[in-house]
Amino acid sequence: MSILDACVPRPDVLTGSFNPEIFTASLSEVIRFYRTKSSGIHQLYTNAELFFREATYPTRGMKTALSEVFSRIAGDSSVPAIHRLETAFGGGKTHTLIACTHIAYKGNELADITNGIIDPTLLPEPGAVKVIGVAGDEIPVHKPHGTKLIPYTLWGEIAHQLGGDNLYQKVEQEATSYAAPGKHYFDTVFKDHKVLVMLDELAQYTARLAAARPDQADQLAAFLMSLHGYARTNPGIAVVLTLASATDAFANQTERLANLLSLVKGQKMSKDDAIGIGQEALKGITSVVARDASTVVPVQAAEISLVLSKRLFTSIDKSMATKTAGAYAELYTRHASSLPDQATKVDYKDRIIAYYPFHPTLIDFLNNKLSTAEDFQGTRGVLRVLTLAIRSIWQNKLSIPMIHACHLDLRMDKIVNELIGRTGSGDLLPVLNADIGGVDTEALEGGKSNAELADSKNPHPDGWSMYELTWKTIFLHSLVGRSQGLGSNIFGLTEQDALLNTTFPGLTPPQILEALHEVSNSAYYLRHDQGRYYASLEPSINIALARIRRTLEGPEPEHQLEITARKVVSGELRTFTVAHDVSAPEHIPDKGGKPVLALVSLSADQINPTECVTKAGPNIPRVEQNLVFLLIPDTVTVKHEGQQEDSLFGPALSQFSEVHDKLRDLAKWVLAIRKLKAHPYDHGINPKMLDQDSFKQRSSEREKALETAVTQAYKSLWFPSTTGQVIRKEIRTGGGEGGASIIEQIHKVLMEEGELVTSAHITQAHLMSMRKLFFAKSETISVAKIKENFCCVRTWPILEQPDLLPQLIRAGVERGAWCVFKMGSAESTKPDEFFSRDTGHIPFHIDLTGEYSLVTPEGANKRGWGKQAGPDKDAVKDWVRQAMSETPAMSVLALKEKVAEKHGDVPYSTISDTVVQFVQDSKLMAYKGKIDQVEVPASLTSGADAMFYTPEGKDIVITPAYAAEKGWITKGTRGIDLEGKKGAKIILPLLKRIGSLYAKGGKSTISSLDLTELPLNKGGSLRITLTEVPPDSMKALGEFFEVVSGLISQDNKADVYLTINEPQDKCPFVEELQKALKEK
Repeated sequence: MSILDACVPRPDVLTGSFNPEIFTASLSEVIRFYRTKSSGIHQLYTNAELFFREATYPTRGMKTALSEVFSRIAGDSSVPAIHRLETAFGGGKTHTLIACTHIAYKGNELADITNGIIDPTLLPEPGAVKVIGVAGDEIPVHKPHGTKLIPYTLWGEIAHQLGGDNLYQKVEQEATSYAAPGKHYFDTVFKDHKVLVMLDELAQYTARLAAARPDQADQLAAFLMSLHGYARTNPGIAVVLTLASATDAFANQTERLANLLSLVKGQKMSKDDAIGIGQEALKGITSVVARDASTVVPVQAAEISLVLSKRLFTSIDKSMATKTAGAYAELYTRHASSLPDQATKVDYKDRIIAYYPFHPTLIDFLNNKLSTAEDFQGTRGVLRVLTLAIRSIWQNKLSIPMIHACHLDLRMDKIVNELIGRTGSGDLLPVLNADIGGVDTEALEGGKSNAELADSKNPHPDGWSMYELTWKTIFLHSLVGRSQGLGSNIFGLTEQDALLNTTFPGLTPPQILEALHEVSNSAYYLRHDQGRYYASLEPSINIALARIRRTLEGPEPEHQLEITARKVVSGELRTFTVAHDVSAPEHIPDKGGKPVLALVSLSADQINPTECVTKAGPNIPRVEQNLVFLLIPDTVTVKHEGQQEDSLFGPALSQFSEVHDKLRDLAKWVLAIRKLKAHPYDHGINPKMLDQDSFKQRSSEREKALETAVTQAYKSLWFPSTTGQVIRKEIRTGGGEGGASIIEQIHKVLMEEGELVTSAHITQAHLMSMRKLFFAKSETISVAKIKENFCCVRTWPILEQPDLLPQLIRAGVERGAWCVFKMGSAESTKPDEFFSRDTGHIPFHIDLTGEYSLVTPEGANKRGWGKQAGPDKDAVKDWVRQAMSETPAMSVLALKEKVAEKHGDVPYSTISDTVVQFVQDSKLMAYKGKIDQVEVPASLTSGADAMFYTPEGKDIVITPAYAAEKGWITKGTRGIDLEGKKGAKIILPLLKRIGSLYAKGGKSTISSLDLTELPLNKGGSLRITLTEVPPDSMKALGEFFEVVSGLISQDNKADVYLTINEPQDKCPFVEELQKALKEK
């Protein structure tokens, strides 16, 4: 949908030879040509055929005017005799008067060329019509005659044009009188003639008349009234005049009017006085014209683009116009809430088609805004701008769907001179060069405008300069109306208007909105105030900040970066000691016994991670080489294992400086804002400007942006891996102060790499991995050596926290991964202390950091240390009970395997003995059959029936509750049995209330209560076992249970087993249990 494909500009437009001055239309010059065959204007206007073929787009208004004027001259009394051409920018009034002139003089000789413009039957014979054309801005109001000034009247000029000196002499008395002529004049001048009277620029003539003689404006009004009356009663006469309203006539040419009236009066006249005379003079004439004349608008707003296109293009593809309009309409509909209501109306799509290739907002900008500038020269000014714009677009091969104001090339000096010079906006050149991008932008420090910088920081996905295009729109709409500022409805533009003016397929309203919001952050001279965007030369916060930033070339920005870098990771960390401002190995502490996270300084030129790991300073080997972790920012070159300093281990070398420059720039922003807040008056800023929410938000955002950018720069984590090599892993974080996110990312990476041992590693599988690590060289190893290896051996992982090692050792003993011993004298062959899975838990008072060692269970057996019968039987009971609570029916072999999964291998005999005891105690039942069978087993062994029961591996064991659920037995109505996780969900919430429930009348004896694996809040676990506890004892234990409840965490690790064989009626504890059972 590019205009490059759809439109063909005129050759002279592309070559630059197009001269808009040829369109300087002048009615008097065309009439002079017909009378004298000489003229000072281009033949495009004097040659009738060229005029209609090359310079004329036949608008509806022009055709109406021509038809009615020449119908009247032909004798048709049904059409108006007097026509007033309504003036507007590029309104075609003078063009229409010239068209009338050509037809009046040449008549039916122009039949072919005017076909489609006027009915051929209305064309007069050549020479049949008398033509009178008066340019009100050219004829004088008086002439010197000796020492006197005699009147030079409009009626005298008309007589002279119509009949020369002879006719003038006949009416000379009236012609030289200040008084309007009477009937004698009209009969003498117009009788028996077909006459076309054209009066152009009446407003200015009237003002000069009033300045010369106060009563003359009234006499002119009287003359026009008589002229109109005579024309109405004489069909062969047509009057066409142009008269702007007082506001339109003088608003844009006040200085010129003042100069003209000063010449008439012979003394200097102010603009205000000149406007006052002009407005007063027009009152009477305006009343006469409004009463008598039929108004015609030669060029409607929708036709302006067609007129311009006729003069600038040889061809335009209308099918492409329709296709383009559809794309715009779809874009506007999709973003309707952001745009003015007019954008989504059907007639706006029609406007786009009619105006193609010019966007309606461009024509509105030219028509409603630029045309108000006194020196812009209406159509000629527009043609100059559009000619230069089209040439620039085609030279640069700018593929755009339509031409918007933002596509005017403000880096082209001719366009800038046209726009800036003719609107009197030369003082805004600094705005253009600094904020948008102009002819002299490259001469500025840095060589780029603020819009260019914004586009480079946040480039549009399709390459459009969205900031420059958007800000250019604001700038252009600030060229006029500046004297009234925000009090003018043509100064600046609203957000919705900015979106409509700038958006096109490829550049969406949200993207433009982003560019608008950036104005407050980056632009020096552009503003957003009272709902409008505009350019201003008043002191601004951005200019003050820019000046402060230019002074910050010393060490301050680097110091600020160091301060910010120290916040990347700070505070007490469970895993690491943090070392800041690292630039050499000696900056990283050694022999501290805790992993060190070293943040390399942003200003460090180069760092060698391997040297930092292996050395503690020049020629000083590092002892704890496994505890060094480096966070290296993207500003620092990494030298590693003899590799070149390239992008293998971070950004390319050319990027290091770029990253540092960006961070330094952010630091300068933060410092500048702080300095401005501290001393606003020193920088020409009123402190009230800093109290605005937008500035406060901006200040906060800049501080946060610096913290985030510095944090995100630290994305390279170097550390000794389990291979022994120093490797790099990337850390991704959203940034922020305190480093929580970074630490989480580091933990995640180290976990994935197997570099970090945490409390989650206390499982059978992880303990077996630790066993391989501990006993890689020997069956025994001291705890001190293990601790040393975690610190010094690079192939080992690190511990999440120091107190994790005793937990690991205890868990390994409980799971049978290793045994712990402590020898006595050197001559002893057996340890003084020995702990294994067989001996049970290691007492909590034992300090494993002392002279204790580890030995494999096989090594202990070889040496004859400890028990050989297997794990503690009570522990096995817990394991079996837990397994059955999770899987209520399985084979004896499956039960053994399930226990082994969590607790290591347990002899079959131990499992078998435990099953027998549970079956005999009616806590389990056994049968021969299938796990999923539906029918009741032939023999369901339990209780007294199991006196001589010996289980086989294939026997199925099942909980009584599950057997009752299957309908194989009738569930007891009196006893209460809770098991495993289900028991925990019911009992743990009641734990702290048990004493109070028994104090309120509890009277049930607790047959057994076993709380296993209760997780303590600060590490470790607790087990509580009660057997046959009467009500009074339960009441006395209330405070104990309340304390325990506060020490444990309510998670799903615990298992609870409760049996009440004889629950008593109206026992509060039993009632709570039954209530919970119903709810569960």
